[in-house]
Amino acid sequence: MPGPAGWQPLSEDVRRTLEILLAGETGELPVYRAQIPYARMKAGCTCGCPSQYLRVEPGEAAAARVEAGASPVVASRCVESPEGAYVGEAMLFADGGLIVSLEVCHWEDLGPLVPPLWQRLGPV
Repeated sequence: MPGPAGWQPLSEDVRRTLEILLAGETGELPVYRAQIPYARMKAGCTCGCPSQYLRVEPGEAAAARVEAGASPVVASRCVESPEGAYVGEAMLFADGGLIVSLEVCHWEDLGPLVPPLWQRLGPV
């Protein structure tokens, strides 16, 4: 059931996608990964792609330490077709040490991506 202003719990697809994007123990990845249970989502695009706005309330989970000038992209992977061909990118953005957006960019002429997204992520 949607929460305030359309925010809802993460779908299984988005949760698993975030877990894959944030796999590993380097840098602040474990801190961002610990935010997943507290995250909520809202559709981030109207084109049919699986992009989602993400929201973690300050104080619900620890924020990652962010150096001045750091990229807002904290994790990314390529997105592949069922045949294994490169079709785009999945990128996780953060602001102020909290995850804020899962952006999925793909070649528009291929049409909407068939879920589940997490099964379409390529290697690092």
